[in-house]
Amino acid sequence: MTIHEFGQSRDEVVVLVHPSVVMWDYFEYVIPLMQEHYHLIVPALPGYDTETSSDFTSVEQIAEELADWLITHDHREIACIYGCSMGGAVVTRFLADRGFAAQ
Repeated sequence: MTIHEFGQSRDEVVVLVHPSVVMWDYFEYVIPLMQEHYHLIVPALPGYDTETSSDFTSVEQIAEELADWLITHDHREIACIYGCSMGGAVVTRFLADRGFAAQ
């Protein structure tokens, strides 16, 4: 899973998780607007990642991998995490499993 980051100099972290059948650049119109205020983290989910050859695994595994990546990169407080469709399922599993702190 490739992680795309924008606005890294910002303190507040926002995670955007794309739906199925589209790529991470689903958020291409909001990224330029939001990166001026937030550190955006946009994962390219397995099976939808053009940079690495991968197959979709499961919502549970993707949520775990995302949580591990965030912890490894010291992002323990998330201002907002958003997902729609399959991305919403990943976010729900992520929050149920990890319950990251809200700011």
